[in-house]
Amino acid sequence: MSTVMLEEYAPFELLQDARALGLITTTVSSPLGTCVARHPARRTSTRATLFLHGAAGSWTTWTPLLQAAAADGIDLGDIVVFDLPGWGEATLAAGTVADPVFAICSLVKDMAEELGYTEWDLVGHSLGGFIALHMASIWPQAVLSVGMVSGTTFSVIHSVEHPVRRFHELPGFTMLWRVMQLLAALGPLGPALARGIRAIGLMRPVTFPLFRHWLAIPRSQGRALADEIRPRSFATATRVTKGYDADRQWARIECPVRATKGDRDVFVTREDLDHLGRLLPSSIRIVIPDCGHFGAVERPRAVLHALGYSRA
Repeated sequence: MSTVMLEEYAPFELLQDARALGLITTTVSSPLGTCVARHPARRTSTRATLFLHGAAGSWTTWTPLLQAAAADGIDLGDIVVFDLPGWGEATLAAGTVADPVFAICSLVKDMAEELGYTEWDLVGHSLGGFIALHMASIWPQAVLSVGMVSGTTFSVIHSVEHPVRRFHELPGFTMLWRVMQLLAALGPLGPALARGIRAIGLMRPVTFPLFRHWLAIPRSQGRALADEIRPRSFATATRVTKGYDADRQWARIECPVRATKGDRDVFVTREDLDHLGRLLPSSIRIVIPDCGHFGAVERPRAVLHALGYSRA
């Protein structure tokens, strides 16, 4: 396990307009709901890099990293940047889904194939990292590599299975999960309460554990978090991990895997990376210093380097 050199902290605002990155928008539907993606207007290959955000996020989570890549002349190939069901402009169907993890993965697959991409390099943040690993384990012929930025793995699975006995592992996650359960019980009042917290200027202090330097995060990130705190979607995202046998499932992965986390990440532990290394000995695990849970926002250039991307 290694570390990387630092850059300016949180150097880019989040972008809301895909056209600023030369991307257009496509939507596909499934029984779970809809999936929305931003992508180039013209496909140049059958291979693409698919960016999968985490819970309480959207496609905009990746825009600082995409801006850093463009500024530094880093070629990411064809990119597809997702809004997963229930977040951003994508919708989550009413009711429950028997296998939410497979439903989400299938929707991502449908989108990629709709756009003409049959080979994928997956980059996932938080829950998106979990989804990326599962896709690699079930579709080895299509997934060529996995990159994780603070990917949800073993500690979150333990915390969901045993929230009291395993509270010490990820107290920040467990407390947020309980708050989301409470807000979900409030129905439409839950998201309204989050927006009210933002309106009176408390969103940054409320979310400070997610960032190394919460006073320095872009204002657009605070607004995005307030907009994307969706209790019902968060509950579905958490249910994805319940009862999941990660050791058995992820041991099937054949492609290269790179995993990063911030050294001040409250949702991913060093043991998570160590456990992944024991399960996938060829994987590369990198800790990014002076960084929290949102590496693509806080340290986008360090994340690009850790994931193996460099200037042409």
